[in-house]
Amino acid sequence: MRLANGFFSTVALPVISSAFILALTLSGCTPAPEQKPSEQAKPTESEPQPAQPGEKAQPAAEAETEQTERPAMQRVETALHSIPDTPEGMPPAPKVSMFAPAEDLTIQADKYIRKLEKAIVDDDEFQYIQEKIAKVSNTLVVIALALGLHDEPNKYQDRAGALMQAATLLAVVEDMEEAKRAIAVVREAADGKRKSDLELKWGRTASLPELMKQVPTINTKLKRYIKGKRFKSKAKLTVGYTAVIATIAQGSMADTSEAKDAEQAKQWFEFSVAMRDSAGAMNAAIHKGDEAAAAEAMKKLAQSCNDCHAVFYPEAEIE
Repeated sequence: MRLANGFFSTVALPVISSAFILALTLSGCTPAPEQKPSEQAKPTESEPQPAQPGEKAQPAAEAETEQTERPAMQRVETALHSIPDTPEGMPPAPKVSMFAPAEDLTIQADKYIRKLEKAIVDDDEFQYIQEKIAKVSNTLVVIALALGLHDEPNKYQDRAGALMQAATLLAVVEDMEEAKRAIAVVREAADGKRKSDLELKWGRTASLPELMKQVPTINTKLKRYIKGKRFKSKAKLTVGYTAVIATIAQGSMADTSEAKDAEQAKQWFEFSVAMRDSAGAMNAAIHKGDEAAAAEAMKKLAQSCNDCHAVFYPEAEIE
């Protein structure tokens, strides 16, 4: 299922609650005190127009703040506030522990959050990290969903909804200041300081293009450590990689946007299940120390990628 950059169209997600929007976009932004009419300068094209009789005049500084915040508000309005129902014909999900143990996913969630915090440090470098932020944040969305729905107890179980919303907000930022505010919300959600009424279920959540861009990044590392002397020494890393790949497969299954008809949607489900189950089998084999079984599961994972490409994107390069 690993696809070339730009294959899938961007996922359009519904509107988040106004309280959550304000918590992110308006945090720390205090409007300037209202000016007295005698202190106001003559209006220009960029300044607010005079108030009508009986109306309260709007300070120029406040209007400027609103103009600055408006683009951020518009981007935030693409964030997650509900999860659509699963499409018709989508297979029911097994227990999450069958393909991604809670401990493995929890460790990965911690790592992804730290990775995002480390990346957001320098205004001059934002253009170089924006793509990374989008990939990592969207992957964090499905990891959080899996932990929220997990049949094994974990520290993110009651924080999953808030973390998903925070990660979705971070994924759409367009400058460093927005990113700094958004990562603070992610940290608060991860620490249990944010509440959410998001109803968790396997549906269309994260951006499919960004998830598919993340798969080759993980696969490259997985191939490096899955055999030879590194099989055992790198097991703590590879169980995490396989758990995330399996979770991406399950988490992206509901997005049938590239299917032209019901038959292709059925194929998409089949490819997603094959990817999830082969990655899950690899995870189990690594935990058992069975290198041969892990190698066999790796072959099946690669085959699921090849089969998917043959139908949905035959021109894409497969490593």
